[in-house]
Amino acid sequence: MKFKYYFLKAVFWLLSKIPFWFYHGLSTLIGFLFIKTKIYRYKVVMDNLRKSFPDKSEKEIQKIANKFYYHFVDLLIESIKAFSFSKKTIKKRYKINTSPEVQKLLDEKRDLAIILPHYGNWEWSAQGFNFMTERNQPFGLAIYRPLKNKLMDTLMKENRTRFAGSKMIAKSDAFKEITRHKDEHIIVGFAADQSPGNSYNAYWMEFLGRETGVFFGVEKFSKQFNLAPVYAHVKKVARSRYEIDFELINEEPNETPYGYITEKHMKLLEADIHKKPHLWLWTHKRWKHSKPLDYEQKRPQKQ
Repeated sequence: MKFKYYFLKAVFWLLSKIPFWFYHGLSTLIGFLFIKTKIYRYKVVMDNLRKSFPDKSEKEIQKIANKFYYHFVDLLIESIKAFSFSKKTIKKRYKINTSPEVQKLLDEKRDLAIILPHYGNWEWSAQGFNFMTERNQPFGLAIYRPLKNKLMDTLMKENRTRFAGSKMIAKSDAFKEITRHKDEHIIVGFAADQSPGNSYNAYWMEFLGRETGVFFGVEKFSKQFNLAPVYAHVKKVARSRYEIDFELINEEPNETPYGYITEKHMKLLEADIHKKPHLWLWTHKRWKHSKPLDYEQKRPQKQ
């Protein structure tokens, strides 16, 4: 196990030293092959796009799909490159624009819930959010779904938290870990746009024109730990260069009605997707679950 760990770590580090210009050329070629061979979840991507944009022509849908695959391969090589990023590089390529409202909360040492969907580049977020502010930097807790391969899971966690000031925590351990750090100044990162495994624990709403089950964890933890929810708008300003703009959803989460935070951050994502649809992760089977007929009787009590 140790040999495999050190071998793979060395391989990823060496691969990460290959310059971006070479990887971008390789990425364009691989993206082209993905499109022509339809080898990776092509039917899922096309089905998701057609149902999300029923007013678009088949030619327009195909154009979005092509741009998505080119971006998707870029994202894969960006994940590899992060294995040897310096602080200077991550700051340059993953620029954080902290709004005055969010900076005010940071200066007051308020704890935040950062909502970062699978849009643009989320792989660099754990590293990038270490440098979201030059003062009153909080400790970062990033909630994630562990990989089935334990070796790759370990390498991924280590890479994302190479810089001091952040920690990856499994979704199942979220409550315990947030409680453990409750006396510190923290930000908690959420990816809230995947399909919930339990349809009864989901919050159901309209998203991209369809009834969609949404993770309720952002709203639940925001209210439970008084985390001010902040949505992260991700912009791809150039190839392998991103800017993140923070939008405060509400300063006092416990004063919001049931469902407000969840509806708000999903509608913000929806607006971003309509602007540049190819930047969202269309390979996910986002709508594989339907709302149960007895949802209203069996769902958890409103919080």
